[in-house]
Amino acid sequence: MKKELFLVAFIGFLIWNCKQQADAAKPKVDELVTEAKTTSQIPSIVEELFEFANVSHTATTDINELMLFKEIDQKELIHEIDMDRAVSLYKQLMKRKESTSFPIFEIKGAETAILSIQGIGYGGAIWAKVLVDKNTLEIKKIAFDHKAESEGYGAAMTGASFENQFVGNTIDFDKNNFRLERQIEKRTDDGSIVEGISGATMTSEAVVEMVNIGLRRYKAYLLGH
Repeated sequence: MKKELFLVAFIGFLIWNCKQQADAAKPKVDELVTEAKTTSQIPSIVEELFEFANVSHTATTDINELMLFKEIDQKELIHEIDMDRAVSLYKQLMKRKESTSFPIFEIKGAETAILSIQGIGYGGAIWAKVLVDKNTLEIKKIAFDHKAESEGYGAAMTGASFENQFVGNTIDFDKNNFRLERQIEKRTDDGSIVEGISGATMTSEAVVEMVNIGLRRYKAYLLGH
C-alpha cells in the first residue's frame, strides 16, 4: 500500500514539475506586448530620416535623445512639437494640397537639421528633405521624391546625379539659389546653375522653384539659430 501511494505521489510530482517547466518556457503575454511596442516604436518615416542624416540607432533607442521635432507655420513662427505631429506634417507634403506648416527635424549633438519642402511637378506633388548645416547654411544633402512624375523622365529627379547639383551650396535668402541652365538668358539674378532632366523640363523647373521658394521659408529659423 505504501509503495502504491509512493508511486502515485511520485507520478504527481513529475506531472507538476513538467507543467512548471512548460509554463516557464512560455513568454508572458505582457512581455510579448512590451517587446512588440519596443520594436515598432520608430515610425518608418523617422527611420528614413535617420538613414538620410546618417544617425545611428537601434530598435530600442529613445528617439527624443537623437532628434528634436519642431514646426514652422506660415508666419514663420516656430514651435516644438512631438514626433507624431512631425510625422503627420511630413505626410502632408505628399499631397497635392499646399501645406501651411512644415516639420523641422533637428539632429541632437550635431549642427544639422532636416528641412522639408514641397511643390507641384508635372504629375502631381513633389517634395524633398534637405539636410542643412545650421551655422554655415550649407546644403549637406538633399533627397527629392514625387507622387507621379513620368518614369524615364521626371522621375529621374530622385537620381543622385540630379540631386548632387544642389549639394554644397550655401543658402542665400536674398536671391534665388538655383536656376536651370536653359534659363540663364532669361534671368538676371545669380544662383548655381542646375542642368535639367532630359525630356522633363516642367519637372526640372518645378524642382528648382520648389527649392528656391521652400528654403526661403526657413529664413527666420536659420538666421535666428
